[in-house]
Amino acid sequence: MKRVNLYLSIILLGLLFITSCKKQGFTVKGDFKNCRYTVAAIEEVKPYEIVTLDTVLIINGKLTHRVDCLEKGFYCIRFNDTLSVTFIAGDKDNIFIEADLRDIKNTQAIKGNEESVLFLEVNRKIHEMYKITDSLSKIFVQYQDTEEFDSIRTALDSCYFTHFRYYKTYLQDFILQHPNKLASISAFYQKIGYRSFFDRFEDRALLEKMTHELSISYPNNQHVVALKEKLNNE
Repeated sequence: MKRVNLYLSIILLGLLFITSCKKQGFTVKGDFKNCRYTVAAIEEVKPYEIVTLDTVLIINGKLTHRVDCLEKGFYCIRFNDTLSVTFIAGDKDNIFIEADLRDIKNTQAIKGNEESVLFLEVNRKIHEMYKITDSLSKIFVQYQDTEEFDSIRTALDSCYFTHFRYYKTYLQDFILQHPNKLASISAFYQKIGYRSFFDRFEDRALLEKMTHELSISYPNNQHVVALKEKLNNE
């Protein structure tokens, strides 16, 4: 009887171990309109590289997948080289993403954790600046061979820098309001084309504050560790 009880105890411990292992990680579900893809790649966006973790089957625009992870980080559902959805997730999160793939920038919505919602907020705001820049570029091309070009260019430059300062202020306020969120790392390193909103020297105080707060919330997170290393080496 004692031997039977011992065997049962071992089996129960084994089942508990397996169950606890399965609980690690997050679930991501997607509902995508105008999706002509049957598979997508699940990627992890690490500080210095992007790693493909798995491929996932898409049925009628829907997908469900579980990702094993130990810490919160940046992940991506990639449909092709130019079409993807990036989000933030961590252990025990249940992420739900929906979008129309014909206009993913303007239709994406996400639920599941505060970090991903904040991350999407930043991306939407910067997409506004991209659209403004694109419109200004089209006007530039339209007038570049005309007599009015010099005056038009001056007006376009003024408009561009006015909007640039507005969106930089938005990003700065976002970081100050959420200094301990991973989404703020994305906010600090946003660019329009090749032009960064923040300078690592001129805006060092903001970077230091963000790094300090993140180190308290995520002391061993790979993205925070990389941020601290970059800050110390500059």
